[in-house]
Amino acid sequence: MDSSESGLVECSAQVESNPSLNTTERNRLELERKYRWFILEPAILLLFYAWNVSSAVFTNQVVYQACTVTFGFNETLCAELGTENESAAAQELEKEVQPYTANVLMAKSLIESIIPALCSMFIGPWSDKYGRKPVLLSTFIGSFFTYSLVTTICFLSGRYQIDPWYYILAYIPAALSGGNCALITGVFCYITDVTSEQNRAVKMGVLEAAIFGGLLLGTLSSSYILRWTNATTVFGVAATGILVGILYIKLYIEESIRPHELMDSSTSRLREIFRFELVADLFHTCFKRRPNFDRVIIWLVIAALGASIFALEGTGTVYFLFLRERFGWTVKEFSFYDATAITLMIVGNLVGMYGIKKLLGVSESILAAIGFSCYAIENGIRAVAYEPWHLYLAIAISMMKGIAGPMGRAVISKTVPPNDIGKIFSLTTSIESLTPLLSAPVYTYVYRATLPWYPGAFNIISATVFFGCLCLMVLARLFEGMQQATTYTSIN
Repeated sequence: MDSSESGLVECSAQVESNPSLNTTERNRLELERKYRWFILEPAILLLFYAWNVSSAVFTNQVVYQACTVTFGFNETLCAELGTENESAAAQELEKEVQPYTANVLMAKSLIESIIPALCSMFIGPWSDKYGRKPVLLSTFIGSFFTYSLVTTICFLSGRYQIDPWYYILAYIPAALSGGNCALITGVFCYITDVTSEQNRAVKMGVLEAAIFGGLLLGTLSSSYILRWTNATTVFGVAATGILVGILYIKLYIEESIRPHELMDSSTSRLREIFRFELVADLFHTCFKRRPNFDRVIIWLVIAALGASIFALEGTGTVYFLFLRERFGWTVKEFSFYDATAITLMIVGNLVGMYGIKKLLGVSESILAAIGFSCYAIENGIRAVAYEPWHLYLAIAISMMKGIAGPMGRAVISKTVPPNDIGKIFSLTTSIESLTPLLSAPVYTYVYRATLPWYPGAFNIISATVFFGCLCLMVLARLFEGMQQATTYTSIN
């Protein structure tokens, strides 16, 4: 009998034989039994599939419309941009169009950061009282409207001259619904609600594998759908995938906590979201004194997660442009590379979770430090890469990088009591969401400034940031050891 099966038997026995359990605990045990195999993984896989199936295609579409509409160049010449048959004239044109495209992508990144970061500060504390499911549904619905609008704009651009800046408007619905900030808060709060402490890290690892799986499927199918159809169809497929995710959450997922009994109407619950007392309570919870070194550990992990998102979001803003400029890659070549990277990350996750953690009993904080060290090594190799195989070497060496995020959150979930989880995760994701406000302009500026002589310079920034994250997690582990020593001393 494996650990999940033994946990299921234990869970069933507790629910059936212990009537003294409180309602919250009975609810958690029953949900843990129900979600033995899948919790939110199918819906999350579909959402990240939608994101990745359209990501590179979206960048290409912005480049093409900037070329034809903004700069007014010939459509035939613009169509060569980012293809295998790019002529010398198109390569020169690429250098002119790319900085403009980088500005559009930077604005998109800012839209996806500012509003969600503010929303998350209200949504997390609200979800502690009124439930996680409304948060999950609202983020999926917002993303569905965004991809539907992108599909519509792309369709109309084939018939009319539409400036690429209109795509920025399409991302407002997803931002207003909380975006990835509220999504991550809701997802990790939900998993914390329905899993026991001993199974939580594994479940968070499985969720991360579902994210990678969605990214992998999106990468593998993106270039083929684009080749067989067009960009409009790619965005339509993304919107359809999110719609299926909405139905999954609506029909299958149960609420994980008991809604607040004093506010039954949906109107009252909606008004409660905008109470500033919730934000005050959030900051009080995150900054209040805690036993031993809990507060220090929490903030070290939050700092590491926030800094890592700074590097990841900043890199994501310009990375495909870098590959196009440095190695002349097309969407097809990038898709194969991205698929390889994601596949290796899934393998790395399994090695980290079941090889290192299960067999060797390594702590979550050390696993997170290993993940951040892999990120640092990968970006260091990218910075000096001058052949495509160097990039493949980087992703092979750094295959365990994907464990950094879920293990960092697992550390937080074990350090704070359950009633504080929503508030802590809200502030964490808000900080993570705000980092692109700084990283997107910084990386865009660095890329544009170094484009003529060293387009890979931004990778040095990322490598340095991830090394800093590694140091923070090592410090967190040292404080955990001191925390245990203090606890043992007080018991004796």
